[in-house]
Amino acid sequence: MTRGLENTDSQIRGRLIDSALVFIDRDGIDGARLRDIVEHADMTTGSLYWFFKNRRALVNAALAERYVRKMRQLTDAAEEIIAKGLVIGDPLDLMAEITVRVSDPDRVMARRERVQVLAAALDDPILAKQVADVQRTLLAQLTNVVRIAQEKRIIRSDVDAYSVAVMIQSTTVGLASVDLAPDLLPRDDNWIYLMERVVKALRASPDPS
Repeated sequence: MTRGLENTDSQIRGRLIDSALVFIDRDGIDGARLRDIVEHADMTTGSLYWFFKNRRALVNAALAERYVRKMRQLTDAAEEIIAKGLVIGDPLDLMAEITVRVSDPDRVMARRERVQVLAAALDDPILAKQVADVQRTLLAQLTNVVRIAQEKRIIRSDVDAYSVAVMIQSTTVGLASVDLAPDLLPRDDNWIYLMERVVKALRASPDPS
């Protein structure tokens, strides 16, 4: 990076977070070194400690930023569906995030990072607002997608659309509670079968006409 960039608080904080993500992705959470992060961001160690009380706080903020970016990708996809006024394929495929193989290492890591972000947000008002704003947008858009599916008589009309959206979001977070040990995870086939039953329960009955 080069000097001469505007150095507002938000920009400096953002540069440190972006730099931290580079080294977290390259070296892992435990391997990312503060010296590398600071040098890559073209900042000083003093600048880092002005915004983050320790290395853990910086890592949490970086993981949170990645989480927020991923959630924004989902909101953008949902917004595109809504803008077209239709649901691409079977709307109950929104359950796909739940029915993926729960023991997949990438999914386990994603859930762990998500829990870390939510925990960090409890002690960081700025982070809490950022995550809450994205969650609010995502849930609103998912709710609209469910309502579109209800209007098309694909999802039952007697279920609350917002509750379905919350279920889709909360189930993946809840799975993190059984990620503590491999023996706590359900078998993939049993989990997928259960979720298929949930999807079937949400599906509207065929139109008798």
